[in-house]
Amino acid sequence: MLTLSFLVAALASLTTALPINSASASERRSMLRHGDSRTLFTRNGSGSVVTNPTALSFYDPTFSDGTGGYSTPNTYNCYSGPAANFPPMSTWMNFDAMFNRNQQYSLVVVGDTGPEQGAIYNAIVSVSQQAKVDARVILAVIIQESTGNVRVGCTNNGVENCGLMQSYNPPDPAYNPNNMQASITQMVVDGTQGTPAGSGLVQLFNNAGLQTGGNLWNVLRGYNSGSIDFNNLSDPKGATASYVSDVANRLLGWNGYGNGGTVCGFA
Repeated sequence: MLTLSFLVAALASLTTALPINSASASERRSMLRHGDSRTLFTRNGSGSVVTNPTALSFYDPTFSDGTGGYSTPNTYNCYSGPAANFPPMSTWMNFDAMFNRNQQYSLVVVGDTGPEQGAIYNAIVSVSQQAKVDARVILAVIIQESTGNVRVGCTNNGVENCGLMQSYNPPDPAYNPNNMQASITQMVVDGTQGTPAGSGLVQLFNNAGLQTGGNLWNVLRGYNSGSIDFNNLSDPKGATASYVSDVANRLLGWNGYGNGGTVCGFA
C-alpha cells in the first residue's frame, strides 16, 4: 500500500514534468492531434462506432457534465446484482475532474511522464468522439486494467491481453516512446473499438456475440469475463468479481485506494 508521504513525494518530484496541468481542459482539447479471456466476435477496429440506441444513452459528448466526485477519494460503495442496481450517469464524475484525480493518484505514481499523460488524455477524447463511447468509461477501464501505465506488460491466460486497456491480442502491443501519441492512441483504439482478434467496448455495446442489451454494466462484465450472469454482475465467471463495481466507483470518483471491493464479500 502506498503511503500518503510517498504519494506527496512522488507528486512533488514530478510536478515539473506535468505540463498538462498548465492548460485548461478546453485548451487541452483544442490542442489535440487526432491522429482477460473474451469470446471472439466480429469486430471492425479503428472506425467502429456504437449504434445501439440503448448504448448511446450511456454516452455524453460534452466532457464537462457530471459531478465533482466523491469528496473523500478513497470512498467505495458496493454494487452488485443486475444492471439496474448500478449508479446512473447523473451521479458520475465529470471527465476533466475524473482525469485530474486519476492523474494525481495513478498516472504520476506509475511513472508516466507529463507528455505521456497528455497523450492518454488526447487519445481518450479522440477515440471517445469517434466511437461514441463515453470518455469517462474509457478512462475508468484504463485505470482498472493498467492503472494508466503506458509500459504495462501483457497477461496471458490462453490469450494475450495487452496495453492500457489489456485489449484482446492486439497486433502491435508494445508501447513505442518514439511514436508516443500514435502508440498510446492505438492502445485506446484496441480496447474501445476492438482488434482483429477480439472485441472491444464498441462491439459489446452493439450486442456482438454477447447480448448485453447495450447496457454499460453488462458490457463491463462481458469485457472482463467474456460471459455474463445478468442477475449478478459480481459473478466473476473466472475473472474479477469486483470488476463492475470497481469501474462504477471509479466513475463516481474512487481513486483506487483503501479496501475497495474487498469489503463487499464478492464471490
